Amino acid sequence: TRVGDIPAILGGTGYLVDPSSPAQISQKIQWIFQNLTAANLQGMKARKRCVKKYSIQAMKPILSEIIAGM
Repeated sequence: TRVGDIPAILGGTGYLVDPSSPAQISQKIQWIFQNLTAANLQGMKARKRCVKKYSIQAMKPILSEIIAGM
């Protein structure tokens, strides 16, 4: 849902709905099943973003700096 940092974390690679909106969730799930090719492409884009920004390799310099500062 569109709360906190979720939209920024997804960076346009996911499907967002308003909080506490089961009707929107249902509509989005139906859309995904009706548009599997587009949804799969979005999923591949999301995985690529996740690996680039949140993998161990991507996080290593950040975590190393934090640990070194302790």
